[in-house]
Amino acid sequence: MRRKLDWKFILSFAAALAVFLFAAIKLGLLLWEYYQGEQQYQKLESSVLIPGIERDGEEEQEFGIDFEKLKKINPDIAAWIYIEKLGISYPIVQGTDNEYYLSHTFYREENKCGSIFIETENQKDFSDPNTFVYGHNMKDKSMFARLNEFQKEETFRVNPEFYIYTPEGVKRYQIFSCYTAQLDWDSFQFGFGNEEEYAGWQEKVKKRSLYDTGIVPQAGQNTVTLMTCTPAGSNYRFLVHGILTKEMQRKKEGQ
Repeated sequence: MRRKLDWKFILSFAAALAVFLFAAIKLGLLLWEYYQGEQQYQKLESSVLIPGIERDGEEEQEFGIDFEKLKKINPDIAAWIYIEKLGISYPIVQGTDNEYYLSHTFYREENKCGSIFIETENQKDFSDPNTFVYGHNMKDKSMFARLNEFQKEETFRVNPEFYIYTPEGVKRYQIFSCYTAQLDWDSFQFGFGNEEEYAGWQEKVKKRSLYDTGIVPQAGQNTVTLMTCTPAGSNYRFLVHGILTKEMQRKKEGQ
């Protein structure tokens, strides 16, 4: 006796399979885009590193950055950020708005990984009391995704500082506060009426840290705030505040 085909089951299975294949292809294309973006940045890094060109007295960095080469690729280049043990090493740009580099790489190619960039209202040379640097929280752990690892104190103990390379030299920042902030908090302030207001802001964001870093900002020390999205939700950002503790000048030719 022949059994009739269960067309309802077949159609349901076919529909489910189609949805699965569509999602798999979409995910595959997204991961491929992530991969292309990260490969692009890795090749860029290897092409612009210069052995030991930043120094301060007897201290010399292991490498420097060829900013002339970077400027030829993209004149929006402002700096380069480096956090060694987290594998964060990217160019920093500044555009005319805070939208373009959310979806464009340093080569100005459209890609969801975007770029690391400075708040458009900040000075390009990091001379403001507080400079914001933005980066995506990528699912492949590239860009600024690993900043979220600072939620654990162990990560901070291994990575207590970060470096900002500029055409003039290199700036070392010691991390003094890490936490998740709501978008309506004053943590996102970068303009201050006077030094007293700025000092009060530093004290306030220091107290918000998830743990005691042991670093207390001093009067006149500029801040750089690294920011990325967080699993806490769209109304939250993860912030890492660092204070400027040392500047090393670019080594001139012949020195």
